[in-house]
Amino acid sequence: MPTPEVRRHLSARDIDDVRALVDAAHASDATSPLSDHVMLHLPGGGDADVRHLLVRTGQLVGYAHLDVTDQVTGSSAELVVHPSARGQGIGRALVEELLRQTPDGRLRLWAHGKTPAAERLATALGFTQLRSLWQMRMPLTSALPVVDLPDGMTVRTFVVGQDEKDWTELNNRAFADHPDQGGWSLREIEVREAEPWFDPAGFFLAYRDDRLVGFHWTKVHGDPATHLRHSHEGTDEHQHEHHPVGEVYVIGIDPAEQGRGLGPLLTTIGLRHLQSRGLPEVILYVDEGNTNAVRIYERLGFSRASTDVCFHRQLA
Repeated sequence: MPTPEVRRHLSARDIDDVRALVDAAHASDATSPLSDHVMLHLPGGGDADVRHLLVRTGQLVGYAHLDVTDQVTGSSAELVVHPSARGQGIGRALVEELLRQTPDGRLRLWAHGKTPAAERLATALGFTQLRSLWQMRMPLTSALPVVDLPDGMTVRTFVVGQDEKDWTELNNRAFADHPDQGGWSLREIEVREAEPWFDPAGFFLAYRDDRLVGFHWTKVHGDPATHLRHSHEGTDEHQHEHHPVGEVYVIGIDPAEQGRGLGPLLTTIGLRHLQSRGLPEVILYVDEGNTNAVRIYERLGFSRASTDVCFHRQLA
Protein backbone atom coordinates (compact mmCIF):
# COMPACT_ATOMS: atom_id res chain seq x y z
CA MET A 1 0.00 0.00 0.00
CA PRO A 2 1.58 3.33 -1.03
CA THR A 3 2.01 5.84 1.80
CA PRO A 4 -0.07 8.96 1.21
CA GLU A 5 2.02 11.91 0.09
CA VAL A 6 1.32 15.08 2.08
CA ARG A 7 1.48 18.47 0.37
CA ARG A 8 0.69 22.04 1.39
CA HIS A 9 -0.01 23.15 -2.19
CA LEU A 10 -1.23 21.32 -5.29
CA SER A 11 0.49 21.59 -8.65
CA ALA A 12 -1.40 22.10 -11.90
CA ARG A 13 -1.08 18.38 -12.60
CA ASP A 14 -2.35 17.51 -9.13
CA ILE A 15 -5.39 19.76 -9.62
CA ASP A 16 -6.27 18.08 -12.92
CA ASP A 17 -5.82 14.64 -11.35
CA VAL A 18 -8.02 15.49 -8.37
CA ARG A 19 -10.76 16.78 -10.66
CA ALA A 20 -10.61 13.59 -12.75
CA LEU A 21 -10.78 11.49 -9.57
CA VAL A 22 -13.78 13.47 -8.28
CA ASP A 23 -15.54 13.09 -11.64
CA ALA A 24 -14.99 9.32 -11.63
CA ALA A 25 -16.34 8.96 -8.09
CA HIS A 26 -19.30 11.22 -8.82
CA ALA A 27 -20.21 9.25 -11.93
CA SER A 28 -20.09 6.02 -9.90
CA ASP A 29 -21.80 7.21 -6.72
CA ALA A 30 -24.22 9.87 -8.06
CA THR A 31 -22.96 12.30 -5.42
CA SER A 32 -19.87 14.45 -5.18
CA PRO A 33 -17.24 13.18 -2.70
CA LEU A 34 -15.90 16.67 -1.96
CA SER A 35 -17.63 19.80 -0.74
CA ASP A 36 -18.33 23.07 -2.47
CA HIS A 37 -15.65 24.85 -0.42
CA VAL A 38 -12.91 22.38 -1.39
CA MET A 39 -13.74 22.48 -5.08
CA LEU A 40 -13.97 26.29 -5.11
CA HIS A 41 -10.46 26.67 -3.70
CA LEU A 42 -8.94 23.82 -5.72
CA PRO A 43 -7.99 25.92 -8.82
CA GLY A 44 -5.50 27.95 -6.77
CA GLY A 45 -3.84 24.86 -5.35
CA GLY A 46 -5.80 25.01 -2.10
CA ASP A 47 -5.94 27.38 0.87
CA ALA A 48 -3.10 28.10 3.24
CA ASP A 49 -3.07 25.87 6.34
CA VAL A 50 -4.52 22.98 4.35
CA ARG A 51 -2.93 19.55 3.94
CA HIS A 52 -3.49 17.59 0.74
CA LEU A 53 -3.00 13.81 0.89
CA LEU A 54 -2.46 11.96 -2.39
CA VAL A 55 -2.15 8.25 -3.15
CA ARG A 56 -0.83 7.29 -6.59
CA THR A 57 -0.49 3.87 -8.18
CA GLY A 58 0.41 5.09 -11.64
CA GLN A 59 -2.67 7.35 -11.52
CA LEU A 60 -4.19 9.23 -8.61
CA VAL A 61 -6.42 6.75 -6.79
CA GLY A 62 -6.92 8.54 -3.46
CA TYR A 63 -7.13 12.12 -2.25
CA ALA A 64 -7.93 13.72 1.10
CA HIS A 65 -8.32 17.36 2.07
CA LEU A 66 -7.52 18.42 5.65
CA ASP A 67 -8.45 21.88 6.93
CA VAL A 68 -6.72 22.69 10.22
CA THR A 69 -7.91 26.28 10.61
CA ASP A 70 -10.88 25.73 12.97
CA GLN A 71 -9.57 26.16 16.51
CA VAL A 72 -13.04 25.79 18.06
CA THR A 73 -14.48 22.54 16.70
CA GLY A 74 -11.27 20.96 15.40
CA SER A 75 -9.89 20.07 11.99
CA SER A 76 -12.16 18.79 9.22
CA ALA A 77 -11.46 16.42 6.35
CA GLU A 78 -12.98 14.85 3.25
CA LEU A 79 -11.61 12.11 1.06
CA VAL A 80 -12.24 10.23 -2.17
CA VAL A 81 -11.03 6.87 -3.51
CA HIS A 82 -11.27 5.92 -7.17
CA PRO A 83 -14.09 3.39 -7.75
CA SER A 84 -11.65 0.93 -9.36
CA ALA A 85 -9.33 1.04 -6.33
CA ARG A 86 -11.81 0.59 -3.50
CA GLY A 87 -11.57 -2.27 -1.03
CA GLN A 88 -7.76 -2.14 -1.08
CA GLY A 89 -7.15 -0.18 2.12
CA ILE A 90 -6.57 3.20 0.45
CA GLY A 91 -9.37 4.90 2.38
CA ARG A 92 -8.04 3.56 5.68
CA ALA A 93 -4.51 4.70 4.83
CA LEU A 94 -5.80 8.19 4.05
CA VAL A 95 -7.76 8.45 7.31
CA GLU A 96 -4.85 7.18 9.39
CA GLU A 97 -2.59 9.80 7.81
CA LEU A 98 -5.25 12.46 8.38
CA LEU A 99 -5.21 11.61 12.08
CA ARG A 100 -1.41 11.89 12.15
CA GLN A 101 -1.59 15.29 10.42
CA THR A 102 -4.31 16.69 12.72
CA PRO A 103 -2.57 19.16 15.07
CA ASP A 104 -4.69 18.77 18.23
CA GLY A 105 -6.13 15.29 17.70
CA ARG A 106 -9.70 16.49 17.02
CA LEU A 107 -10.90 15.52 13.56
CA ARG A 108 -14.27 15.87 11.83
CA LEU A 109 -14.61 13.57 8.81
CA TRP A 110 -17.33 14.17 6.21
CA ALA A 111 -18.93 11.32 4.26
CA HIS A 112 -21.11 12.53 1.39
CA GLY A 113 -24.03 10.27 0.64
CA LYS A 114 -23.85 8.25 3.90
CA THR A 115 -22.57 5.08 2.25
CA PRO A 116 -22.26 1.87 4.29
CA ALA A 117 -18.57 1.61 3.36
CA ALA A 118 -17.85 5.08 4.76
CA GLU A 119 -19.72 4.29 7.96
CA ARG A 120 -17.84 1.01 8.40
CA LEU A 121 -14.48 2.73 7.91
CA ALA A 122 -15.31 5.56 10.32
CA THR A 123 -16.56 3.15 12.98
CA ALA A 124 -13.54 0.87 12.61
CA LEU A 125 -11.22 3.83 13.21
CA GLY A 126 -13.03 5.04 16.32
CA PHE A 127 -15.19 7.83 14.90
CA THR A 128 -18.70 8.58 16.09
CA GLN A 129 -21.45 10.39 14.20
CA LEU A 130 -21.59 14.12 15.00
CA ARG A 131 -23.93 15.72 12.41
CA SER A 132 -26.25 14.74 9.59
CA LEU A 133 -26.85 17.09 6.69
CA TRP A 134 -29.95 16.43 4.60
CA GLN A 135 -30.24 17.16 0.93
CA MET A 136 -33.89 18.03 0.27
CA ARG A 137 -35.55 18.37 -3.15
CA MET A 138 -38.74 19.87 -4.50
CA PRO A 139 -40.25 20.10 -7.99
CA LEU A 140 -40.85 23.62 -9.26
CA THR A 141 -43.90 22.68 -11.30
CA SER A 142 -46.58 23.87 -8.85
CA ALA A 143 -47.72 27.39 -7.98
CA LEU A 144 -45.74 29.06 -5.21
CA PRO A 145 -47.12 31.39 -2.52
CA VAL A 146 -47.51 35.07 -3.38
CA VAL A 147 -44.90 37.30 -1.72
CA ASP A 148 -46.33 40.13 0.39
CA LEU A 149 -43.60 42.29 1.96
CA PRO A 150 -44.42 43.76 5.38
CA ASP A 151 -44.36 47.51 5.93
CA GLY A 152 -40.86 48.95 6.17
CA MET A 153 -39.23 46.06 4.29
CA THR A 154 -37.66 46.14 0.84
CA VAL A 155 -35.86 43.43 -1.13
CA ARG A 156 -33.32 43.97 -3.89
CA THR A 157 -30.62 41.96 -5.63
CA PHE A 158 -26.93 41.93 -4.77
CA VAL A 159 -24.62 44.53 -6.34
CA VAL A 160 -21.05 43.32 -6.98
CA GLY A 161 -18.45 45.75 -5.67
CA GLN A 162 -20.93 47.35 -3.25
CA ASP A 163 -22.55 44.76 -0.99
CA GLU A 164 -19.72 42.38 -0.06
CA LYS A 165 -18.80 43.94 3.29
CA ASP A 166 -22.35 44.35 4.63
CA TRP A 167 -23.32 40.88 3.44
CA THR A 168 -20.26 39.26 5.05
CA GLU A 169 -20.99 40.95 8.38
CA LEU A 170 -24.60 39.76 8.31
CA ASN A 171 -23.60 36.25 7.25
CA ASN A 172 -21.22 35.99 10.19
CA ARG A 173 -23.86 37.23 12.64
CA ALA A 174 -26.43 34.82 11.27
CA PHE A 175 -24.06 31.85 11.40
CA ALA A 176 -21.99 32.76 14.46
CA ASP A 177 -22.34 29.22 15.85
CA HIS A 178 -22.10 27.38 12.53
CA PRO A 179 -18.82 25.47 11.97
CA ASP A 180 -18.83 25.87 8.17
CA GLN A 181 -20.75 29.02 7.20
CA GLY A 182 -19.68 31.37 9.99
CA GLY A 183 -16.47 33.34 10.37
CA TRP A 184 -16.14 34.16 6.68
CA SER A 185 -13.78 36.80 5.33
CA LEU A 186 -14.42 38.91 2.25
CA ARG A 187 -12.32 36.44 0.28
CA GLU A 188 -15.00 33.75 0.62
CA ILE A 189 -17.57 35.75 -1.32
CA GLU A 190 -14.98 37.10 -3.76
CA VAL A 191 -13.94 33.55 -4.67
CA ARG A 192 -17.57 32.69 -5.38
CA GLU A 193 -18.12 35.84 -7.42
CA ALA A 194 -15.41 34.60 -9.79
CA GLU A 195 -17.23 31.31 -10.41
CA PRO A 196 -19.21 30.91 -13.67
CA TRP A 197 -22.36 29.99 -11.74
CA PHE A 198 -22.42 33.22 -9.70
CA ASP A 199 -25.46 35.31 -10.63
CA PRO A 200 -26.26 38.47 -8.63
CA ALA A 201 -29.76 38.43 -10.13
CA GLY A 202 -30.46 35.38 -7.97
CA PHE A 203 -28.94 36.85 -4.78
CA PHE A 204 -31.63 38.65 -2.74
CA LEU A 205 -31.01 41.12 0.11
CA ALA A 206 -33.78 42.12 2.54
CA TYR A 207 -33.77 45.50 4.30
CA ARG A 208 -35.93 46.68 7.17
CA ASP A 209 -35.85 50.47 7.43
CA ASP A 210 -32.64 50.55 5.36
CA ARG A 211 -30.86 47.97 7.55
CA LEU A 212 -29.74 44.66 5.99
CA VAL A 213 -31.56 41.94 7.94
CA GLY A 214 -31.63 38.87 5.69
CA PHE A 215 -30.63 37.31 2.41
CA HIS A 216 -31.34 34.40 0.10
CA TRP A 217 -28.51 33.40 -2.23
CA THR A 218 -29.64 30.99 -4.95
CA LYS A 219 -27.58 28.96 -7.38
CA VAL A 220 -28.16 27.04 -10.61
CA HIS A 221 -26.35 23.75 -11.26
CA GLY A 222 -25.86 22.34 -14.72
CA ASP A 223 -26.63 25.55 -16.62
CA PRO A 224 -25.21 24.97 -20.11
CA ALA A 225 -24.86 28.74 -20.58
CA THR A 226 -22.16 28.84 -17.89
CA HIS A 227 -20.48 25.48 -18.64
CA LEU A 228 -20.83 24.76 -14.96
CA ARG A 229 -18.21 22.55 -13.38
CA HIS A 230 -18.74 22.58 -9.70
CA SER A 231 -18.49 20.15 -6.96
CA HIS A 232 -21.07 20.83 -1.12
CA GLU A 233 -21.08 22.75 2.89
CA GLY A 234 -21.19 21.36 2.98
CA THR A 235 -21.14 19.27 0.60
CA ASP A 236 -22.96 19.80 -2.76
CA GLU A 237 -22.47 19.48 -6.19
CA HIS A 238 -24.09 18.26 -9.28
CA GLN A 239 -21.99 18.46 -12.40
CA HIS A 240 -23.57 15.14 -13.41
CA GLU A 241 -27.18 16.33 -13.20
CA HIS A 242 -29.08 15.48 -16.39
CA HIS A 243 -30.87 18.84 -16.36
CA PRO A 244 -30.29 22.22 -14.72
CA VAL A 245 -31.27 22.28 -11.05
CA GLY A 246 -31.78 25.27 -8.76
CA GLU A 247 -30.45 25.46 -5.23
CA VAL A 248 -31.36 27.33 -2.09
CA TYR A 249 -27.66 27.99 -1.58
CA VAL A 250 -27.66 30.06 1.63
CA ILE A 251 -30.41 31.78 3.61
CA GLY A 252 -29.29 34.01 6.47
CA ILE A 253 -31.39 36.00 8.94
CA ASP A 254 -30.15 38.59 11.44
CA PRO A 255 -30.57 37.05 14.93
CA ALA A 256 -32.66 40.09 15.94
CA GLU A 257 -35.15 39.20 13.17
CA GLN A 258 -35.67 35.57 14.14
CA GLY A 259 -39.30 34.53 14.54
CA ARG A 260 -40.75 37.30 12.37
CA GLY A 261 -41.38 35.19 9.27
CA LEU A 262 -38.45 36.51 7.23
CA GLY A 263 -37.02 33.05 6.52
CA PRO A 264 -40.11 31.67 4.74
CA LEU A 265 -40.58 34.97 2.89
CA LEU A 266 -37.01 35.00 1.54
CA THR A 267 -37.21 31.31 0.71
CA THR A 268 -40.31 31.93 -1.40
CA ILE A 269 -38.70 34.90 -3.19
CA GLY A 270 -35.76 32.74 -4.21
CA LEU A 271 -37.94 29.83 -5.25
CA ARG A 272 -40.07 32.08 -7.45
CA HIS A 273 -36.91 33.39 -9.11
CA LEU A 274 -35.65 29.86 -9.83
CA GLN A 275 -39.08 28.87 -11.14
CA SER A 276 -39.10 31.93 -13.43
CA ARG A 277 -35.94 30.59 -15.04
CA GLY A 278 -37.81 27.48 -16.11
CA LEU A 279 -35.97 25.12 -13.75
CA PRO A 280 -37.85 21.89 -13.04
CA GLU A 281 -36.43 21.21 -9.59
CA VAL A 282 -34.68 22.81 -6.61
CA ILE A 283 -32.43 21.37 -3.89
CA LEU A 284 -31.16 22.59 -0.54
CA TYR A 285 -29.04 21.37 2.36
CA VAL A 286 -30.12 21.57 5.99
CA ASP A 287 -28.90 20.10 9.27
CA GLU A 288 -31.10 17.22 10.39
CA GLY A 289 -31.27 18.80 13.85
CA ASN A 290 -32.59 22.13 12.55
CA THR A 291 -36.17 21.01 12.98
CA ASN A 292 -37.69 24.48 12.52
CA ALA A 293 -36.07 24.88 9.09
CA VAL A 294 -36.95 21.31 8.11
CA ARG A 295 -40.63 21.96 8.93
CA ILE A 296 -40.63 25.16 6.86
CA TYR A 297 -39.12 23.37 3.88
CA GLU A 298 -41.49 20.42 4.19
CA ARG A 299 -44.48 22.78 4.23
CA LEU A 300 -43.20 24.31 1.01
CA GLY A 301 -43.02 20.85 -0.58
CA PHE A 302 -39.43 19.71 -0.02
CA SER A 303 -38.62 16.12 0.92
CA ARG A 304 -35.36 14.45 1.92
CA ALA A 305 -33.36 12.95 -0.97
CA SER A 306 -29.99 12.00 0.60
CA THR A 307 -27.83 12.50 3.68
CA ASP A 308 -24.25 13.62 4.31
CA VAL A 309 -22.71 12.61 7.63
CA CYS A 310 -20.02 14.23 9.73
CA PHE A 311 -18.07 11.83 11.96
CA HIS A 312 -15.88 12.95 14.85
CA ARG A 313 -12.90 11.52 16.68
CA GLN A 314 -10.90 13.00 19.51
CA LEU A 315 -7.59 11.32 20.34
CA ALA A 316 -6.78 10.70 23.98
